[in-house]
Amino acid sequence: MIADIEKARKLAVNGQRMNRRYALNSARISLVHTGICLIYFVGDYFGGPQFGTVQFVALFAGIWLVNLVYLALVLTGWTESRKDPVLAVPMTLWLTTSFLVTAYFVDSFRVSLVMLFFVAMLLASFRKGFWVLAGLSLYAIVGYATVVAVAISDRSMELQWSSEILQWFIFTVTCLGFVLTGTLINRLRTRLSDKNEQLAGALEQVREMAIRDELTGLFNRRHVMEILEQQQALAESGDYSFSICYLDLDHFKPINDRFGHGVGDQVLTRFAHIARGSLREADYIGRLGGEEFILMLPDTDHSEAWRVAERLRQTLEETDFSDLHEELRVTVSAGVAEYQAREDLDAVMARADLCLYQAKENGRNRVVYEATPDSKDQALQA
Repeated sequence: MIADIEKARKLAVNGQRMNRRYALNSARISLVHTGICLIYFVGDYFGGPQFGTVQFVALFAGIWLVNLVYLALVLTGWTESRKDPVLAVPMTLWLTTSFLVTAYFVDSFRVSLVMLFFVAMLLASFRKGFWVLAGLSLYAIVGYATVVAVAISDRSMELQWSSEILQWFIFTVTCLGFVLTGTLINRLRTRLSDKNEQLAGALEQVREMAIRDELTGLFNRRHVMEILEQQQALAESGDYSFSICYLDLDHFKPINDRFGHGVGDQVLTRFAHIARGSLREADYIGRLGGEEFILMLPDTDHSEAWRVAERLRQTLEETDFSDLHEELRVTVSAGVAEYQAREDLDAVMARADLCLYQAKENGRNRVVYEATPDSKDQALQA
């Protein structure tokens, strides 16, 4: 089930992944623009007789220098803290400027380069609303008019004024229509983003339900076993060990019978809270069922694990439960075992269970650990 949840999480829209995709798509638009200009240049339609290879290379070297800097900023996460992490407006303005500058050098096919603006606008519409799109369109319209005016001024005898003005007019009308369309796209994207946040929250809740015990909030048996398997893999891959501890609340059935299951549930919940407060940050605790719990103590030998469990035992013994019932007293017994190299998990858990049994046989309210095979220590009990 947990694996299925992780697969579902990958299907949800991820902000960083979307930012990287936006940056790469911006680069792809610029790459298409470069390719078209290269075709025109090879076909001798770009720049005229005074515009040679050196000028062409210098122009696009400048364009791609900015493109690469932009890619580096977004892909490395440097812009993540910004309100607009993909820098949609600056990048769209830069792409539009590069289209307009190169359009000046292509008389016969000028509109083919300027029309690339709508591809950049389509990308920007996923991030920006009406007023930003309107501003970008106004920049492109004025920029296109400026390019036409300069081109006519420089090469008036070579250009068809009416054709240039007609193309500019069609471009302007298309811009106005695209602003409206882009605004609708932005609204749909905003709704999708809101739904994605709700989905991410729901997935997190489902995941917590899948790995947590409903009453105590501790990890459940299934997740504890997954953690133990991970710790076993770490132990087998290097100089590393871990310890586990079985915990059992003493005389819990009489507590239920005498004070009621409601009080019993509150005891379990309070014990879970005490346990979390007594453990180290790296430690794990789960509920196996009923009044049985398990600690998983990473990078910890049996003696240190005993001290952790003993601290928890003492804290519980000193806790006042009189608010639940004046005669209520709660203690815990525990058994500790350290994982040995190439040992089966069932074996180490069985050793911890045996130590727990010894703790109960010796009077309860104590922690017993099993000495490691290479140690001369005897099982220590509080």
